Amino acid sequence: MRIDGIAAGDIVKASIGGRVVYGEVLEIRDGVVSFNPISRAAGWRHANAAQIVGHWRRAGRRRPGSDPESTVSQPLEQLALRLDG
Repeated sequence: MRIDGIAAGDIVKASIGGRVVYGEVLEIRDGVVSFNPISRAAGWRHANAAQIVGHWRRAGRRRPGSDPESTVSQPLEQLALRLDG
């Protein structure tokens, strides 16, 4: 598989030594994809392009607050906690 379209935050499926490992991509350096495995029991933390068999791109609307330029301030009424008995 080509790793050109893979970016940090994406999910990859790797087949390493006959085992299948899913992980969230941390970085790509020198043709090796470093990832954080979804299952902590997996012993692998990196795979090359030949071992990557699936890729899911992180896409969609970004959450408010993830981008420092687009912060949304909440009204004080919405942030207040009322404890009326």
